[in-house]
Amino acid sequence: VKDLTRGAVRERHLAKALRMAVDSKADAIEDRLALYERIFGGQPLKSAPDNEAAVENEIRSKLLKAGGAAFVPEDPKAFLPMETVCQIIKAAGGIPTYPFLADDAKGNFTDFEGDLQKAADTLKKRGIKSVEFITTRNTTAVLEEYSGYLHDEGFIVTFGSEHNTPALEPIRLRTRDKAEGLSEKLRETNYRGACAVAAHQAGLDSIEAGDELICKTLGI
Repeated sequence: VKDLTRGAVRERHLAKALRMAVDSKADAIEDRLALYERIFGGQPLKSAPDNEAAVENEIRSKLLKAGGAAFVPEDPKAFLPMETVCQIIKAAGGIPTYPFLADDAKGNFTDFEGDLQKAADTLKKRGIKSVEFITTRNTTAVLEEYSGYLHDEGFIVTFGSEHNTPALEPIRLRTRDKAEGLSEKLRETNYRGACAVAAHQAGLDSIEAGDELICKTLGI
């Protein structure tokens, strides 16, 4: 694990380390499958053994998540107060941002995010004026509804991707139900968010200034 990280150990580091250990101990596919079945307490590996990203995700799901043999409950005392975290981010020149999950694959929402107006009001009270969505998690309809509402409420809205995983995901952002890319409305929302971030980084004070900066940088 020490060789895979610079000190901040995450689930993905542990899953990768275990997958590499299994690969090093079992050359034959049959031996790997048998070893994973032992590690998973009798459950067979569902992923293709040569699909590294899928295997690591399955390790996380079966061992490291709640109910798994290697699950470690979070200790609330290990986390800094939100106000302190926001102060650190601002002192470093960043923008405190809330990561919205929105709808999952079954159409469910977290208790906090289910009431969008209440969530927006709570974030404002906490001094958080920026939100980000991982677009592949959500349907186009929900993403348009949530991002549009939050934009109208004065939040900076940006979209991210799942490029923190071993999977070779496409660069083009897309929603869960639209593989070809984002809708025009979502692209406009995302660009306005990018302009706001660019303006912030340059010490400017408007989306329009951020737009000019981006266009100048790209030679548009």
